[in-house]
Amino acid sequence: MTELRLIILAIGAIILGLIYYFGTRKKEQNDDVIDSIEPSLTGEHPKISPNELPRKKRSLSIDEAHEAHQQQEAQTQENKEKIVTLFLHAKEGQQFDWHLIQKAAEQVGLEFGADNLYYRFNGFGTNKQLVFMVANMLKPGIFQPDMRTTGLVMIMTLPGVLPALDMWDSMFPVGERIADILGGKLTDENHHLFTRQRIASMREEMRQFDYNAH
Repeated sequence: MTELRLIILAIGAIILGLIYYFGTRKKEQNDDVIDSIEPSLTGEHPKISPNELPRKKRSLSIDEAHEAHQQQEAQTQENKEKIVTLFLHAKEGQQFDWHLIQKAAEQVGLEFGADNLYYRFNGFGTNKQLVFMVANMLKPGIFQPDMRTTGLVMIMTLPGVLPALDMWDSMFPVGERIADILGGKLTDENHHLFTRQRIASMREEMRQFDYNAH
């Protein structure tokens, strides 16, 4: 199951074009071979110097992200697997500053990984497991000192370490809080703002996923 979640996460990241430098992980017999730039679900991050990471900064268009999400949904539907994404957009004509992103992440309890991405874990120490991750909306998806960006993307894969509804209830409030701190707009995968009806719909979707998983 750990290997499956890693593969799904890599697929979602590649499809969205947000962190294309991630490779897929193939589980070896000794179960300790990890791709040098893939986010870890065990809580241990590969040691990578920021200077060694890609620095391409072409924006991912909304149309590209939406089309990629639809393709991902079609590919994972048969296997009852799902990738849930939230987008946090800066106001038109504005950008999020790195220092403000850092401060917001600290306030909501996100952990900055050695691969220059933010993570929310369940558990502590060697027992912590990934609930969701936060990436830069601009390629290659990483955060770097003194950078500016037009948005962030939050990604979680289902099935995960918690029931789908619990994972949603962990990720969505964090997205709302960061949006409030940074003064941005939180949207769903179709880049629609969240209404009460949309939030209720997402919660029902998570309940249905949990029901179908049993």
